Amino acid sequence: MDVELKMPDLSTTGSEVTLLNWLVEVGEEVKRGQPLVEIETDKATMEVESVAAGTVKELCAEPGTEVAVGAVIAIIEKAGSAAPAPDAVASARDTEKQPPARPASKPKPGSLFAKKKKPGTETPAKSSVIPQDAAMAFVGKRMQQSKQTAPHFYLQTSANADPMSARRQASEPKLVWDAFFVKAIGTALQEFDRMCCSIEGENLVRREEQSVGVAVSLDEALYVLPVRDPAGKSLEDISGEIRRNAEALRSGDKELRKLQPACLTVTNLGAANVEVFSAIINPPESAILAVGKIEPKPVVVDGEIVVQSRVNLVLSVDHRVVNGRYAADFLSRIVKELEETI
Repeated sequence: MDVELKMPDLSTTGSEVTLLNWLVEVGEEVKRGQPLVEIETDKATMEVESVAAGTVKELCAEPGTEVAVGAVIAIIEKAGSAAPAPDAVASARDTEKQPPARPASKPKPGSLFAKKKKPGTETPAKSSVIPQDAAMAFVGKRMQQSKQTAPHFYLQTSANADPMSARRQASEPKLVWDAFFVKAIGTALQEFDRMCCSIEGENLVRREEQSVGVAVSLDEALYVLPVRDPAGKSLEDISGEIRRNAEALRSGDKELRKLQPACLTVTNLGAANVEVFSAIINPPESAILAVGKIEPKPVVVDGEIVVQSRVNLVLSVDHRVVNGRYAADFLSRIVKELEETI
């Protein structure tokens, strides 16, 4: 007996649900209650469990596609049931799935290339279709949604990175650079807690837990690893947590690949030799800090030109949550924390 697994109604907006990743393969034995697939609704990423014990007979949807609520996404052959003859199964399923046959259409005039070409003419170059990775498609969809719905504005400044460089050189093992920015943001959030708010409908909702996310690139997709309560942790603790989580993510940790919103995210392209850039806010967060590379620059200090290591910072902010002055004061506090690193 075949059991159909249907897409559950887990969305709060009634929209289609995105199928992210299958956790099983065709022919695999599964238990009742075993997670089969990861999906994304308008609110969260979650797993759908098997409704029966048996063998995975068919997976009916590809990763990265949107599936309507109630649509069949998998077929489980229930344990202990006798399977019909293969021809009968194929015949019945083909009858259910195939649309009515339509008469073949005649090619339109001019739609086919002539066998003989005029001198000097060339055959148009062929295009190749590259299937998009499901994780990349997921990130792209979220970023498109963010740019279309959140009124971004951008604040740019720079900070003296000499204190950070000295602190890092004195550490063993070396502190990861992102630890400094996570710590500075976490400390600033204690004073500017409105930055922990997000938009839900017509309301502002404040996250009770202060956390700062770190953007990590893996296989051309982006993931956010949250550091919880960074203000209450040392630089060493934050650095170790970032390093461990990044290694676990690259080792295939499925929990770390799930959507984990923070109050604000840090994205750092300094290692890629990028001096300055503006990032797209990661919803439902209200801001993201883009960090460029650290490099020596001439600056005027007490009327004299000196060389400092400087780092460019760009804060992207959702104008629905905070105004320009509030965000500017928040960014200034981050700079102050970075320059007073001990």
